[in-house]
This record gives sequence, structure tokens and C-alpha cells, in this order.
Amino acid sequence: MRPIPPVLAPQLLRRLPRRQQEVLEAAAVLGERRGVSVYLVGGPVRDLIMGSPGADLDITVAGNAAPYAEALAASLGARVTIHPRFGTATLILQDGLRLDVATARREQYRHPAALPQVFPATIDEDLFRRDFTINAMAVRLTSGGGELLDPFGGLTDLRGGRLRAIHDESYRDDPTRILRGARYAARYRLRFSVRDRRRIESTLAESVLQRLSGDRLFREVQLVLHEAAPEAVLKILEGLGVLRALDPALARDLRAAAQMRRVRQGWQHYRHLGVSPRPELWRVYLLILLRSVPARVRRRVGGRLGLKGPPLAALTGELRGLPLLQRQLEGRRLGASRLRHLLDCASPESHLLLWAGSGRVRRRVERYLTRLAFVKPALTGRDLKEFGFVPGPTYRRIMDMLLRGRLDGHLKSREEEIALLRQRFGRPH
Repeated sequence: MRPIPPVLAPQLLRRLPRRQQEVLEAAAVLGERRGVSVYLVGGPVRDLIMGSPGADLDITVAGNAAPYAEALAASLGARVTIHPRFGTATLILQDGLRLDVATARREQYRHPAALPQVFPATIDEDLFRRDFTINAMAVRLTSGGGELLDPFGGLTDLRGGRLRAIHDESYRDDPTRILRGARYAARYRLRFSVRDRRRIESTLAESVLQRLSGDRLFREVQLVLHEAAPEAVLKILEGLGVLRALDPALARDLRAAAQMRRVRQGWQHYRHLGVSPRPELWRVYLLILLRSVPARVRRRVGGRLGLKGPPLAALTGELRGLPLLQRQLEGRRLGASRLRHLLDCASPESHLLLWAGSGRVRRRVERYLTRLAFVKPALTGRDLKEFGFVPGPTYRRIMDMLLRGRLDGHLKSREEEIALLRQRFGRPH
């Protein structure tokens, strides 16, 4: 991690792109006019300190956020959506910049892993409810610049490479913070404090992670797989005992980690192939992750990760078919029409996973993606109707026959396709 220089709020804000600075200046002026304190909070402050400002902004108002957000939207010409249940609002500016506005609030959890009840609060209480010290910093916005608030030592922790939850019950209140913390640790090269490791161990021992709804858990799994290097996050989760807590079969596989790296390294070149639809990289990582567990327990493990219903069935079915598909693509003889059929039945994610290998399989997948997938007969369904064929299953059989002929080089023109129809069906006359 790069050394963090001394931080002064005005200089910190000047690290932002000019457009974001203008928006925060407008937010500060409006706050002063209305007599409310306005703060840039959380992740944006952390990223500014790290020297990597993000695209979006989060601000908190010490007061009711809704009327303030509406007034700010009017002054900026932005579209605003109010979320009254959570005391928040979202502004989308004409240039696409997003600004989240929230009422300063505290949270109360009725039981571990529950969604919190929220109540209006002071900025200090708002920062105390947050997950980690590095996310519990704020810059008070004023027309003259700003003032850094860091009541829990987030800046010191960033400089020391530490990751600390703010209070003792943090992980029990919201066990998704364990997965979130692993993401921050991998992304910023931080390490959990010894005390936090003990808290996490205690939370896992109480099976609090299992109390999360499947939807909440799967959202966190998705976020892990959206990270720049998900295998690094998985390594941290394994070290914390999280993977074993989710399912004993879910141990990090070194081969899977290497495969994730290979997929990522080849991703830019793969994109240049002009493939459509493009695979979603996080889904490829999910295939790799579940492929590394024994086939007999994949459905169970997928369920433990929050997958369910048709998406789970489709994923496990695809994984079940991948070994056979791999063997078929490795075979010596494989005609173009057979190759097209095999890969037409696979998902874009499986295409990328197979392409990320090497040798014959990679060459064949690339041939499919760049050439064979675009081949089609000259004749269309409209032509078949004009030739007197009745719409129905026959159409599909005829079109498949014509496509095979085109792919395997037996048919090279519209005239040859028509001649084949005359030979097989006596039509068209």
C-alpha cells in the first residue's frame, strides 16, 4: 500500500474531478443557507485519502435529507428519487454523476443478522453505526473548504494497514461485514486486527452467518466475485474460516485460483474478439468456484451461497455438462457443424471459461466465436413459406439441415440450398 501523506480536508477535496468539486460546493452552500450541516462520508473519503477518488458521492445531512435533496436537485438540474423508509435520496445529474444523500442516523438490530431499524441521529452517531473505522470518516462541507472528522482513527488504521470494526457487536449485528471486510482487506492490502479475528471467530461459532437470507448472502458473494482479484478475497475468507462455515466442501482450491487469474488475464483479448453477448466475468468466477467442489454436493453448496430455484438448477446443469463438452472439444475430429451445435448449447460464461484454457480447445472456441457463430443459411423462414412448407417443426428441421450444409461446406449458395430442397422434398418447383 502506498504511503498516505498528511491529510487536510481542503486539499483532500481538491483531489476530486472539477465537476464533483462543483457539486460539493453547491451542497455546502445550500446547507449553509438552510442552516444544516452537510458531510461527505464513508467510502468516498476513504478513497480520496488513498488517492483513488470514485465516480459517485455520498453525503449525509444532519437533518431531514428529503427536502434538502429536493432543493439540491433543483439547483443542479438533477433527477431525484426519495426513499422515505431509509431517509435517503438519490440524485442523478444530467452528465450521469450520481449523488446519494442520507439523513444522519443510528441503527438498532432486533437480533443478529436482522435488517436494522433506523432513527435520526447526530453525525457522530451516524459514523459509529458504520462497519469499519476506515469507512467512518467524514468531511464537513463548507463554502470555505472542509473539516475532516475521524473519531475512530480510520486514518491511522489506513496508514498502519489495519482493518478494525468500530464496535464489539459489529459482526454479530451484520455478518455480511465479514465478507465486506475481506473485500477491503484484499483491495487495500489491509489485515484484520487480532481483536477482529477473534470477533469473527466468535460470530462464526454462533452460526450467525447462516441466519442471513439467501438474497443478502448471494449479493455479498456477487460483490466478492466483482472484485479485481476475487481469488485474493477467497484466500482471506478461507483464512478466517468463513468458507468452511458456509459449507465444509467450500475450501479454496489453488487450481481454481489459478484459473481465475488466467480468465482475467485473457479477458481483454477475449473482449477484442467482438463476442456478443459478452459473458459476465463474475459468473465465470462463480462457475470456477463451484467447479472446484465435488459434483455430488454442488447443488447444496450453491444453495449455501444463496443461489436457489431455476438459476441454481441451470448453473449445476451447466457444470455437470462441462467435462463432457471439454472432452468433445479435445477430440481429434470435430466438424464445423458439430462444433457449432456443441457451443450453441453452452453459455457465454462457459465459452470464456473454455477459451481461457489452451491448445485445441481454445482454438476451436475462438473459431466458433469469430466465424462459425455468424454462419447462417441464405434461405429464411419467409422463403420456406413461399415454397409451400407449413410453419411448424418442419421449418426447424429444414433450417438445421441448411445450416449444417453451410457450415460443413456442402452448400455454398442460395441456389444450392434450393436444389437440396428439391432433392429432399420435391419443392420448390
